[in-house]
Amino acid sequence: MRAVYSAVVMLLLSILALANTDDTLAPSATEKFEVFHDIGYNEFVQRGELHVLNDGTAQYQPIGLQDPPRLTETDSKHPDPSKYTVILRSLNGGAQFVLPVLRCRLVDDSKAEETFVIHTTENGDIFHIDYDAGNSANCQKTHGSVSPPVHTKALLRKRAVGPAPKLNPAAVIDMDTGKEHQPEPPKSFLAKYWYYIVPVVIMLMLGGDDKQQEAPAQS
Repeated sequence: MRAVYSAVVMLLLSILALANTDDTLAPSATEKFEVFHDIGYNEFVQRGELHVLNDGTAQYQPIGLQDPPRLTETDSKHPDPSKYTVILRSLNGGAQFVLPVLRCRLVDDSKAEETFVIHTTENGDIFHIDYDAGNSANCQKTHGSVSPPVHTKALLRKRAVGPAPKLNPAAVIDMDTGKEHQPEPPKSFLAKYWYYIVPVVIMLMLGGDDKQQEAPAQS
């Protein structure tokens, strides 16, 4: 009986350890946006949420509500009636993004697709969001109703930092001639330190002559 009890306890501990591991590995959202779509008359209805995850990806989640939240009082509507506008409102108190696209791209397109491209800095801070929807070929149609996008893609793009350029030294202009002052060519070791070397050589030469003169006198 004691052995069975120990086996059950070990099994429960293993399950808890696996659950904690899954929670640790699961990506979490660092930023969330409510996605509101233009339904006309300066009114917007929420169709989903856009999540920026800490694993370097982005994810769109439709809300699927019969009576979704709406924005009725906003001055963010693009004034151009030829534009279809999407508003992203941060749930974390961040910036609000207004993303217009040509309305004609969504005319009579029951399979329209939209794409959000989120641009971040090296530290993960969002500094720009691109939005594209529909197809430019739909703008050739002379009439038709606008259909909201039915497929959504979300992409995350981190700003790449290129190599630092190697800059040449600043040019120095000669005030007398108005021409660029050419740098002096590098000096050799002797040209730099001749005033140290010459006295030493002279002392060695004079010292050698004194020893030669003292040698016969001692003999």
